[in-house]
Amino acid sequence: MDQAQYLLLAIWEPFSFLVLFGYTGLGILLGMAFGSLLVLLLQRRGWLSRTRRGHHLFLKLYFVLLPFAGGAIGLQGGLLYGSQQQINSHIDSYAPAVQAVADTVWVDFQDYLAAQDMQALAGDVQGSTVQGLINQVALDYLHSQSAADAEQLAEASTAERVAMGLMRRLRAILLGQALGRLAVEKTAAYSHVDEQVLRRVLDARIEQLFDAGFLVELFQQQVGHVFKPFYTALLMQVAALLGLLAGELLLSHYLRQMPTASPGEAATLA
Repeated sequence: MDQAQYLLLAIWEPFSFLVLFGYTGLGILLGMAFGSLLVLLLQRRGWLSRTRRGHHLFLKLYFVLLPFAGGAIGLQGGLLYGSQQQINSHIDSYAPAVQAVADTVWVDFQDYLAAQDMQALAGDVQGSTVQGLINQVALDYLHSQSAADAEQLAEASTAERVAMGLMRRLRAILLGQALGRLAVEKTAAYSHVDEQVLRRVLDARIEQLFDAGFLVELFQQQVGHVFKPFYTALLMQVAALLGLLAGELLLSHYLRQMPTASPGEAATLA
């Protein structure tokens, strides 16, 4: 109970909002700088000049709209990145609490095995991976199923026994892999945890599951998976903005709204 309370207190430590504001402000500045550079590039290439005066004057709003749009996107990007960094730092901060709880659970598990006279199993479990344990369970299951073929196995030659043993182990590995994939898919669908995180758990040694460093890495990887759709949405906003600019430019060229002067002259006229 004390370890659980210690863990909860560590989880609810406050974030550093100053750092978050710093990332947000930096994102706004970078976004506005990108928008300003983009509009200056368009102006320099003469792509803001139009033959109709109203259209030409309207495009002058790009000098305000593009830096503003860049700042808005930078605000979102800075807020997302800053939040992710704060969460990762926060997870690192309560790693000692996680390790304390994990050590307690591992000691209790070893005490249970000792009480059941299963100390040898503790060494086997500690040195094996989760997938290895699943494969061993599958192998034990196949052994139990093949008990009925004991008479046939007794009459077989040495080569046939070796071949049957190898085949049984191969079937156990294939069955274990299938069970591992099924466990990953079902757990991911139920818990919404990233499948890559769950695969790392399968490939991990049992002792790693009681190591705070490994658990913190899993938590941070899951945090990155949660933030991935937000970064994708941010990139879609950038792509949509550039697509609108390119669409307007192509439409103006198709409607012959672009001046026939050279880019340098068009920039001068603008």
